[in-house]
Amino acid sequence: MTELVGQKLSGTLTTGPIEETVTQRDGRTFLVGVRAGRNKDFDRLVLDFEGPAPGYHVRYVDQLIEDGSGRPIPLRGRAVVEITLQPAAAHRDDGSPTRSGPLPDVTGFAAFRQIADAGDFEGVLTWGIGVAARTGLRVTTLGGPARVAVDVVHAEPGTGNQLLRRGDKGAAVATWQWRLVQALDRRVDVDEVFGPMTEQATRDFQRASGLAVDGVVGPRTRAAMVRALGL
Repeated sequence: MTELVGQKLSGTLTTGPIEETVTQRDGRTFLVGVRAGRNKDFDRLVLDFEGPAPGYHVRYVDQLIEDGSGRPIPLRGRAVVEITLQPAAAHRDDGSPTRSGPLPDVTGFAAFRQIADAGDFEGVLTWGIGVAARTGLRVTTLGGPARVAVDVVHAEPGTGNQLLRRGDKGAAVATWQWRLVQALDRRVDVDEVFGPMTEQATRDFQRASGLAVDGVVGPRTRAAMVRALGL
């Protein structure tokens, strides 16, 4: 897993489709690596390429479908991000794969729940990300070597006067847990369940921040966390 802590999310976020078409090609493009990393307020999937960067189409879909077979691929999470890249391949002319190794382990991520390879068919690569919630997306093409980075912003840990407390579950809880990990620099399970460990970590953060210590995440506690992490 690649840690991306320290980078700040910039650029436009959208829940609508994001597309960039490649019209000219100086050489063939092969997928050689897939990595995932966590940042302060977003998770990132990076696809590494040999050759020029491909075009891409990134969008939320109801279900990830395997290219070629039409078979549905179930993914953990409440929403699915589909990524198609073309022209690109993950195998050479002799059929040998250009990428090896396991898929990224996204245990403990605030947004990502599962990564899936959904196809390498007729010059089109298809990948999917099961995510905790339908939140903002951003796609960036990087060079040296060519990479396509897909960012999924973390769900807000509540807004306005909403509260998070022991017994709550969901994407907002996962985001709060990941922020506690960063603020306290210690282990807190990022599992979407506001249990005893999360409550104690919240109390410790409140105490360190000079707040009322009740283990409940409200507007003042969230604001203190924003200041602590520089969000």
